[in-house]
Amino acid sequence: MPAGVKCQVEECTYNKETACSAEKIEVSSNGNDVVGTNKGTLCATFEYSDHYRAKSGLSKEEYRERFDAQH
Repeated sequence: MPAGVKCQVEECTYNKETACSAEKIEVSSNGNDVVGTNKGTLCATFEYSDHYRAKSGLSKEEYRERFDAQH
């Protein structure tokens, strides 16, 4: 990824200290008809990083069961 590509989405797997670490990115229209602003775009490269689950060492199913039991 070229230097200078910033990412403010803490939940993205590719966010490394506010720099995008993806090999490539794809930005597309989100289809909301907000033309001419950044609100009309989205990062199609986004991949959700579940920090809490990853740190717990649990599978998605185990984490979901514990979360549901606590809430």
